[in-house]
Amino acid sequence: MNSTANKLNSKELWKLALAQLEVKIDSTVNFKTWLADTRLLELTSEKAIIGTKNVYAAEWIQKKYHQHIKDTVRYITGDDIKVEYQVSSDLANLDGVATVKVNPERQVPNPSLLELSNGIAADMQTALTRSGINLKYNFESFVVGESNRMAHAAAIAVAENPGQVYNPYFVYGPSGLGKTHLANAIARRIIEKGQSKKIVYVSAEGFMNEMVAAIRSGKNAKFREKYREQIDLLIIDDIQFISEWDKTKVELFNTINSLQTAGKQIIIISDRTPDELEKLPARLLSRFQGGIVVDVGRPDYELRLAILDRKAKSLGATIEDEFLQLIAKHITDNIRELEGALQKLILLKNISVNHPLTLDDLARNLGKDPFSKRKKITVPQILKTVAAEFDINSKEIKGSRRTAEIAMARQVCMYILRNEFNYKLEEIARLLNRKDHTTVMHGIDKVASLRMSDESFRKQLLKIIDNLEN
Repeated sequence: MNSTANKLNSKELWKLALAQLEVKIDSTVNFKTWLADTRLLELTSEKAIIGTKNVYAAEWIQKKYHQHIKDTVRYITGDDIKVEYQVSSDLANLDGVATVKVNPERQVPNPSLLELSNGIAADMQTALTRSGINLKYNFESFVVGESNRMAHAAAIAVAENPGQVYNPYFVYGPSGLGKTHLANAIARRIIEKGQSKKIVYVSAEGFMNEMVAAIRSGKNAKFREKYREQIDLLIIDDIQFISEWDKTKVELFNTINSLQTAGKQIIIISDRTPDELEKLPARLLSRFQGGIVVDVGRPDYELRLAILDRKAKSLGATIEDEFLQLIAKHITDNIRELEGALQKLILLKNISVNHPLTLDDLARNLGKDPFSKRKKITVPQILKTVAAEFDINSKEIKGSRRTAEIAMARQVCMYILRNEFNYKLEEIARLLNRKDHTTVMHGIDKVASLRMSDESFRKQLLKIIDNLEN
């Protein structure tokens, strides 16, 4: 393990890991539901055992967040440690229930409705949390720059007049740039103004899961009553994943239609524009484009520096300008990565009592971040490693042939360049001689889907990544 990990006990290390995971996972509801109450039960040079409340939680975390957790543990410890999950009796007892084997068809808990009686919540913090609204996200903590000014201005307008202007509010952009922050801030402002509103914050997958559960249990009417009649603000995250779910698209169209007719506000969060969403019916596309479509772009250097400064102050940390400047200079694409690097900087400063932290120390400790990995691992190396795994020539990946092996190798390269090295979509298209970035998006989505559904493919992909890093 690296020197940082050696100085931490299990509790401190897992606290740092959770801080990293919270900024990586673009869903407050999912983080609080599945990860917030986990513990690090055991850590050796070869294995980390994560404690959960029950079998279902362990299985779900393994399925959905294993790679995030593995990457985070490796980032903190410096070692490629095997991660396992185990039910902890202490955690199980917190709920006062025994651990039981869970039906694998059981669905994710449904998003709750937030209702304020007479416009006043007895405990605003509890009410916000119960609705899935992240307490740290508000307009006051959102740093405005050229890359997000339009999205911020439109969000303010929606919060002041929900359902009356910009409905739906469709915000898009790469992960980790502030889309979720703005959506949460709108909901929070509406609540803080004292308006008696009912809010649902749900991912596209969560909406589908709840719809399927309603169909199976014969509760379609109750599901539709909730989404079409009982709520005043609907926030749907990760809408790009709806492309393959035809029945969900029909249900969502009817839901949006009903809410708009009743003057209720809709917020849609996506990683791409409505035009770029695949297999989207024309009538649903028209609904998405019927309000306002705004993007949140990558922050420039000045905005990155301002974000770091604001975040450090909110954490009560005094950080010298040169440290913030180093992070802002090298981490360019993602605000979550900025915040994750800041969290690690604060930890390093806290444990470096006898040896004051230097810029070289910080640069070395951030060496596993994507910007440093690009310097160590070149694009030709990536193509060569992937080609070897698929038994093809690396030149074929950039060529025009489309055999099954070559196409898959090409898509794996797209996925790795994007997710492991944070190359922009346009850069990937140029590097692989593709016509445009939409081809790249399709390839990335296909690999991401296979990674979740095909265990053998997931292992093959991880093997390629490990070969690159080692």
